[in-house]
Amino acid sequence: RKREQEERRTRREERKREQEENGGGGGFFGGLFGGDTSETIDASKTTEQLNELQEIANNDEFLTELDSVIAEAEEAIAIAEKIEEAPAKNKGGFFSNLGFVSGKDAIEEAETLIEDAEERTSSVFSQFSFGSRASPKVEKKEPEPVVEEEPEVEESVWVEGLKGLFQKTFSSFIPPQTKKTPDEKKVVAVDTTPKEQKAEVSDSDFLDVIWGAETSARPTLNIGEMMKAFQVQSKDDEESSSAAKEDASEEFKTLALDMALAVKAHPEKVSWGGEDAGFSSGRTFGVFDGVSGATKERGKKLYSRSLTDSMKKSSGKGGLSVKELTDNMAEAKVIADEVATGASTAVVGSIGEDNVLRALNLGDSVCLVLRDGAVVARTREIIHYFDCPYQLGEDSPDRPSDGTSLQTEIFRGDVIVAGSDGVFDNLSDADVCEIVDSFGPRTKSTTIAKRIVDRSRSVSLDPDAVTPYSTVARGKRGYDAYRNGRGGKVDDLSCVVVKAS
Repeated sequence: RKREQEERRTRREERKREQEENGGGGGFFGGLFGGDTSETIDASKTTEQLNELQEIANNDEFLTELDSVIAEAEEAIAIAEKIEEAPAKNKGGFFSNLGFVSGKDAIEEAETLIEDAEERTSSVFSQFSFGSRASPKVEKKEPEPVVEEEPEVEESVWVEGLKGLFQKTFSSFIPPQTKKTPDEKKVVAVDTTPKEQKAEVSDSDFLDVIWGAETSARPTLNIGEMMKAFQVQSKDDEESSSAAKEDASEEFKTLALDMALAVKAHPEKVSWGGEDAGFSSGRTFGVFDGVSGATKERGKKLYSRSLTDSMKKSSGKGGLSVKELTDNMAEAKVIADEVATGASTAVVGSIGEDNVLRALNLGDSVCLVLRDGAVVARTREIIHYFDCPYQLGEDSPDRPSDGTSLQTEIFRGDVIVAGSDGVFDNLSDADVCEIVDSFGPRTKSTTIAKRIVDRSRSVSLDPDAVTPYSTVARGKRGYDAYRNGRGGKVDDLSCVVVKAS
């Protein structure tokens, strides 16, 4: 960041030297500094403006703040370009400096950067009289009262420097609108903004747009008017607009889902089925990992199985919201506290008829969304410390409301994989992607789920395997078996696979 600021400062100094050698620049500022200009400058005002411009040029704090504003605008441009260039099937989300976010979140992030730049611009220039649009001084005449004239718009030094930057930002960043058919069915997003060929914007018109000369008394950017003023349609825009209109003819369709569960008990727990459980019902699924270290009372149902039964009953046929998943799990916990023993982590997901996956995770299980051989969305594990995940149980302080949530749009061909820590302690995300990609598009989800569980078991028994668990456990006290960073973790295994078509 400091290096970028130094580079900008160097460029400013070079431009200043060039202006001094050439007798000034063009346009308004060229007129101030002696360059060629077709405009007539009032000499009585020039001296005061020159003094203020000189004050700006020597104000390091001002220039540093302006650099920061420019950086935010550039970041907004990057996000806008990423949204614009992304393939249609990836509009559901992006990886950004905030992690994975939905397309809507990415747009909101860019808008926030623009709003922050606007606010900071107002603050930066308010310290100078022309920036704050101060009223001109009026001489007092006794006994007449002071008469204040209407504020006038004056030009500022930063306009020419940022003109190109803001033109690019606000012409490219136009969020698409979503249309609905007469029967309220959602269709593909289409940019319906009229695109007219605009003439080159002059300095004076640009200033009117920036400061809102006729309508606003605030020294801030008039963002809406800038977006209108600098909207220029290119050949690429015309082609993309034409393609979007063709796509709009396709009606929105709810995806069909193929879901399957695979469970494999710990080798030492095969006789009674192990502690993992799961379900897939309607458009909802879940994986529940029984905590082996939790105290258990003989003769009672395992906590993981009680949660599974309750969540399956409340799943219904349609999709559930995150709030509904949370409320249902809270009710399931109440029942499990009364009739079951032990403790369990949980990850549940539901795909609505709007093709949006909503998931809730409490503990170290994982839910992945795979698209074109890569992970495009992932739930976040939460633990108290290594090998002690958040968990539900009668003696546990954790609650369903403590869980992390995920919402992301699902597209045809996506594969969702939800698994207990027994799976993801032994297989990395890349390993899971490799397994899924090894099958053709017609392969049933039950075949994929079984392969993931079988591979997890094979790796868990390999003392020389480099696994996610062995990598983290290496060097930790009490985990001498993993001191060389190798070795699988033998555990109960459970996995749900969902294919969207």
